Amino acid sequence: MSRTDYPVYLQLRDRLWDWIEAEQLSSQQRLPSERELSERFRTTRVTIRQALSQLEAEGLIFRSNRRGWYITPERLRYDPSRDLGFNRYVIEQGFSPRTETLFKTLTETPVWLSEISGLEVGTPIYHVFRRRYVDERGLLVEHNYINPAHCPGLLSESTDLSIWQMLRDKYNLCPEHRDIEIYPLALKGLEAESLHVNQGTAGLYIQRLSFDQRGNFLELDREYWLHDALKISVRIGERPS
Repeated sequence: MSRTDYPVYLQLRDRLWDWIEAEQLSSQQRLPSERELSERFRTTRVTIRQALSQLEAEGLIFRSNRRGWYITPERLRYDPSRDLGFNRYVIEQGFSPRTETLFKTLTETPVWLSEISGLEVGTPIYHVFRRRYVDERGLLVEHNYINPAHCPGLLSESTDLSIWQMLRDKYNLCPEHRDIEIYPLALKGLEAESLHVNQGTAGLYIQRLSFDQRGNFLELDREYWLHDALKISVRIGERPS
């Protein structure tokens, strides 16, 4: 099938991406407005929006609400076999991290958390909800559910930095065992709203369930990432020198 057999918006998608590459637009650089692009490519706003949405679905550009379209930065590499915090692996890759706590509270363990943590339903549990940025782009939101039994007063501490660093340094708590799940999902509800994306936008879910040396539940981390933000990279064994 030749390009001319494609739907018009897909033909425009190719022309638009060719133009972006020719212009050498860099990471997070803003594209011209939809009106300017429709005039440049002599097409309708509807068709240009379809072409832009296709590039967005491919992870090549992203939309910022009320601000326009931007070039997607290079994806972060994430190795689930390495016990590194968000700040460290972002900095290691040459980016700048930032964390914003949206709320934190002491609540009660719900049934679903009791089933995976071993805590009794109704047991006190810390719940911290944060948005995390890379180079000032919000890439994920996360729910941290933390067992307060061995870290009293945690909610009075700043949670805008590394929670695990705090648990290690202030409370001498370290995970001995961690279960990790990763799968794609649609961002909905609070998570979509907090990332300023449309309901149903494609995302990636990462869950880490952590226990201490005695097998006691420490923390559940539920992360909701934008679909274009992350790539999984795992090294197994040592490479011969």
